[in-house]
Amino acid sequence: MPIKIRKAEQKKLPVIRQLALDIWPATYSSILSQDQLDYMLELFYSDPALEKDFNKAGYSFFLLELEGTDAGFAGLELKDNQTAHLHKIYLSPNYQGKGLGKKLIQFIIDFSKNAGAQSLTLHVNRHNKALRFYQAVGFEIIKELDTEIGNGYWMNDYVMKKVL
Repeated sequence: MPIKIRKAEQKKLPVIRQLALDIWPATYSSILSQDQLDYMLELFYSDPALEKDFNKAGYSFFLLELEGTDAGFAGLELKDNQTAHLHKIYLSPNYQGKGLGKKLIQFIIDFSKNAGAQSLTLHVNRHNKALRFYQAVGFEIIKELDTEIGNGYWMNDYVMKKVL
């Protein structure tokens, strides 16, 4: 099962958008209302939102390819000389449970270390089953964070951190 993880070029942003549109309903439909799901997809994965992230200093998108198919992605920001923040990491439900998520997170950890980061942070919805995955790869909950995102919606997250 040959996999490749590569930094995404700007022309791959539509692929990332489509992956999000395919993955988010399976991931969040039991946590969020359909209206909030639609709102957040537009907020974070519209063409302008992806372009803004892509052009932000220190931000990179990565694609995980399995046998020629883009199966997952990550969005990582190198915040300063000591911290990296994982904004996005998703794997298509068809490819979950095969060890690919571990390969993608390990790639992100290694990339962050090589860039000089001493810690890696992320936010995860407090009801997301991925919480156990992050704990299994060494992330610890450091606080709860409730963020208003507009339209009367909130993100209710744990902030997690892994020392690199």
